[in-house]
Amino acid sequence: MSQGAVMVADAELARFIGDALVAKGARAADAAAMAESLVWANLRGIDSHGVSRLPQYLKMIAAGEIDVKAQPRLVHGRAATFVLDGGLGFGPPAMMQAIELAAGRAHAAGVCFGLLRETTHTGAVGRYAQWIAQRGCAALIMVAGPAFVAYHGARAASLGTSPIAIAVPSGRGPIVLDMATSMIANGKIMQARASGERLPPDAALTAEGEPTTDPRAAAILLPLGGAKGSGLALMFEMLASVLSSAPIVTRALGPQQRRRRTQNCAIVAVDIEAFRPLADFSRDADALAALIKALPPRAGFDEILLPGERGGRIEAARRRDGIPIPAKLAEELAAIAASLAVTPIGIGQRS
Repeated sequence: MSQGAVMVADAELARFIGDALVAKGARAADAAAMAESLVWANLRGIDSHGVSRLPQYLKMIAAGEIDVKAQPRLVHGRAATFVLDGGLGFGPPAMMQAIELAAGRAHAAGVCFGLLRETTHTGAVGRYAQWIAQRGCAALIMVAGPAFVAYHGARAASLGTSPIAIAVPSGRGPIVLDMATSMIANGKIMQARASGERLPPDAALTAEGEPTTDPRAAAILLPLGGAKGSGLALMFEMLASVLSSAPIVTRALGPQQRRRRTQNCAIVAVDIEAFRPLADFSRDADALAALIKALPPRAGFDEILLPGERGGRIEAARRRDGIPIPAKLAEELAAIAASLAVTPIGIGQRS
């Protein structure tokens, strides 16, 4: 737990987030989906995509960057494909509609490739891949977003952080890989600014393109693995944005100079039962996972961890003990409660 943090029950945190968004004009169902997304991230230890994002979302609503009344619209649909337009509304409700479409069509056709375009920040994408895997499908989600990351060898922001999430079912629950293709997520910079911590080396550049570990000076992120990370991000932009007729990078870097914060997502869902019985797949997935876990650890490693395993343990502890909210963020959330005339977070309340 961070020094000076306060503990908040997950249900109480979700209640507060929902109340704050409804006070800003969100529909109750959308506010609930937003709260579930943020709290899921906090529970899993992905605090850069948790309630710390709420102040930013409220500012985006005030600036008109999020249309609180937007409803996703299906603009293309076939047996195994679709394009859903988010209408620049809240990201998580649109993503939930998209993954429900993807899983449903995968169960009917065996596989589905879907696109969600023109939405705003979708939150931690691992949550959506996990949801699909919990319904007997393998999932692959690729996200394209605003230019925060320098293309390999460039010193200008030119690509999104471009996260990818892959999940498969197993007998012990979904195995979920959730990672950005940048060295760190953009939310890590916001967290570091709040905490005063330094950034890792070779993770960020200043606006002038110079390396920095100072979160206050960081303006541009660097890609994970150099050319490999920026190559993946470029392909995500091609598949999620160019294919959906909603380019982000071209609009940002070209004559239009569009800076609106939008995201596009490519979603692949594969029905396991279309290829083999789900029980057999789960058995073999468990066998492979057990073999990986049994590998001899290198010096300095106490244990071999599978993707998402650490997050699952954090979730169990935080559901039991509460979610730690840094003192500075707690003060900011208290100020939000006062400004919106909603009930502040009940510190230490248990569900």
